[in-house]
Amino acid sequence: MRELQDDGYVLHARPYRETSLLLEAVTANHGRLGLIARGARRGRGGQAGALQPFQRLQLRWSPRGELHTLAGAEEVARHRLTSAALPAGLYLNELLMRLLTRHEDCHEIYSAYVRTLEHMSAGEALEPALRDFELDLLEGLGYGLTLDYEADGGAPLDPQARYCYIEQHGAVRVADNAAGSFPGAIFLGIAARDWGDAETLRAAKHILRGALEAHLGPRGLRTRELLGGLARLRRMSDNSPTDS
Repeated sequence: MRELQDDGYVLHARPYRETSLLLEAVTANHGRLGLIARGARRGRGGQAGALQPFQRLQLRWSPRGELHTLAGAEEVARHRLTSAALPAGLYLNELLMRLLTRHEDCHEIYSAYVRTLEHMSAGEALEPALRDFELDLLEGLGYGLTLDYEADGGAPLDPQARYCYIEQHGAVRVADNAAGSFPGAIFLGIAARDWGDAETLRAAKHILRGALEAHLGPRGLRTRELLGGLARLRRMSDNSPTDS
């Protein structure tokens, strides 16, 4: 039987029948795949230990309908995420599972995913890495944001004026006191991926969340709820009184 192979990552695994696993994977050249790992949970010699998220694998599979049969998986590299970075990594995986269509080319998105995992495993700041990935993901899906020109008329953004970002439309100039608006300079900073300013990062998170939700639909991301809960716990810890 014909086999295909490619570099890839397991995004999610769940039990399938008595001894197998049903995998969702993303690959460099074959897009997102559904794979059946037959016997992966059988005994100590099963493959389950190798089929973990954030491990770059050389995958081999036999193509067969919508779900392919995994023939082998060899580790190429492993990204060791800290406990703080792990929820962010799961967030990336859920985004790919929700937004990538099976079998469609996603090479640029795959490259952005690998790059983000490398930054995260190196201990770099999470927020800039996540915002870069979200921008790359939207661009790779064909939904890239136009952040340096006005949606109506195409004039360059005025750094001093206020704008709102309208999903699937673009930056629209508004009154100075409009809710949810940001200075044009903030939009230009996001377009340049200049994350040195904390306000630019906060605005990027707000704008990109809205852009992603427009394509995710009404069902929210489970990992986003997890990230929100962890952020609240950190704030509570930071504000708690300490012994004198």
